[in-house]
Amino acid sequence: MNRMNLLLRRLIGFSLLLTCLISASSTFCAAARFPSDTGGRAVPFELDDNLIYVRVSVNGSRPLSFILDTGAYSIIHTRQTRALGLKQKLIGPAGGSGANQPDVFLVTAKVSFSLPGIEFSPRRLVAASLDAVEGCVNEFVIDEYGHNVVADPSKQSPAKREVDGILGKEFFDQFVVEIDYAQRLLRVYDESSYKYAGSGKSIPIEIGEQHIFVPAQLTAARRAPLRGRFLIDTGSAQAVSLMKPFILSHNLLPATEGMTAVPVCGLGGHAKEKSWIGNLEMLELGEFKISGPVTEFRMSDATTDADGFIGGALLRRYKVIFDYLHRRMILEPRSDLK
Repeated sequence: MNRMNLLLRRLIGFSLLLTCLISASSTFCAAARFPSDTGGRAVPFELDDNLIYVRVSVNGSRPLSFILDTGAYSIIHTRQTRALGLKQKLIGPAGGSGANQPDVFLVTAKVSFSLPGIEFSPRRLVAASLDAVEGCVNEFVIDEYGHNVVADPSKQSPAKREVDGILGKEFFDQFVVEIDYAQRLLRVYDESSYKYAGSGKSIPIEIGEQHIFVPAQLTAARRAPLRGRFLIDTGSAQAVSLMKPFILSHNLLPATEGMTAVPVCGLGGHAKEKSWIGNLEMLELGEFKISGPVTEFRMSDATTDADGFIGGALLRRYKVIFDYLHRRMILEPRSDLK
């Protein structure tokens, strides 16, 4: 079976529901066990369709496959809550993309996540069936620029990718996280002692209940530059995605002749609406100018008030450091890329 981009940003559809219910519920102790030295802990990851997969042990379990996602709460597959005997409380059905929304649960049991050299308890943990998400990531192939790639029928299909969970905001809230796409390594630092000494450029981030946002400027063909508010989403395989209200209010959708229509796929499987894949002329993010980024023009109803997303296909051009304590994202251009 072929692998595909995961539009995990579709999980945002139920974020308001979760915010309401979780804020009124008990949450876990957020204590983290971290070595006292100031050096970061190296955590290897796999990069597949611009998505980052890390191995996480839950309450001493075998290593499970989690997607690292700045655009979501931390989520565990309900098959793992059953296997691990974790108590959970029903919240209600999800409200993201797809026709068959699963139920969402708040895990009420004490949970500990372990990565190499790091152990912490998330402030909250949500459980939901991720069967449809697994279907999404195994359906298509996305290249490093954000294009859908037609599978070569002469080649053997890769092994099915399992998704046991999502490592989201609760992780980024507790640590400074450096993503080294070139080396396929995370470096995780104690946020209280972290000091950046590199040559990258710092971009202020707005931190919401679940998401982080940055301002950016885009230029479409034959249009004046526009400013927008973009959600930074390592759980998106695309480079840039524009939301329907922003597209319509600025008449940004070009003629679709020659563009590629792709399905919207998320927590509830396939949605009825499709997106169009094209290009912008330019995206300006802080001091960086990205020429001709592959862009998803999403025509499904928006599940966020952001004007768009910046995802893995663009972020992988840099070493990226997320420092929530100081409300900044630092970008270092990769020396191995032109």
